[in-house]
Amino acid sequence: MKGLIKIYLLVFILSGTLVYAGNNKHSNIDPINTDRKSVQQSDDYKLYQNFPNPFNPVTRISYKIQREGLVSLKVYNLVGQVVGVLVNERQSSGSYEVEFDASELTSGVYLYKLQINGFSSVKRMTVIK
Repeated sequence: MKGLIKIYLLVFILSGTLVYAGNNKHSNIDPINTDRKSVQQSDDYKLYQNFPNPFNPVTRISYKIQREGLVSLKVYNLVGQVVGVLVNERQSSGSYEVEFDASELTSGVYLYKLQINGFSSVKRMTVIK
């Protein structure tokens, strides 16, 4: 039973999907942010999937904000440690693009998180070397 729980936990961490044993139900959830405000404000802010993905060693991350605020865009490893701070400043409304260089990181899955005015969104990206 312990092995089965570990497998489900690994699937949850890597896919963001919680699978229930014994049936085919699943639910997409954000393992880092479960704040309901994020869903309500999603029209005002948007975090896009990085491109290219997977990548080696450079990728671009784009986002859009409708209202001025303190923007935080950070990259995390799967243990939850911050491995890069891409943006940490006040920005006005508009669309932005940031280049992320992962040449100092090992191959693997990383998460990037946008936070502004109570909104947060998380996406996954993969580094291949």
